[in-house]
Amino acid sequence: MEQGDYIAAWTAYLIAALVFAVLAWRVLRKLPWRELAYLLQCWLLALMFTPWYVLDGQDILAPALMVLALDVLTLGPAAGIRALVPLVLALFLAMIVTGLLSVWHRVRLRKARVAAAHST
Repeated sequence: MEQGDYIAAWTAYLIAALVFAVLAWRVLRKLPWRELAYLLQCWLLALMFTPWYVLDGQDILAPALMVLALDVLTLGPAAGIRALVPLVLALFLAMIVTGLLSVWHRVRLRKARVAAAHST
């Protein structure tokens, strides 16, 4: 794959993934549990944007979810583990980010309630 094609492919993927993430957030933000919306959105972002090497020893990256799926289909289930490790780590990081966002959301709500109580 030539450098220009590689950059064009990643650019197209990133634009499509960003559009999908924005559309997903527009749907998820309507959930009554904001923490669940944060968790699902963070997991979606981790699944879409975690890169991994297509082949060992090369510099070509692809989304880890695609590398995992294609390795499992073409090389067997054991080959998918090499892309599964960074994907699981990204999902774990997404859970940590979700926890931080949940704390931030609750603090913001508490401040808004205190401000509303003082203004009345």
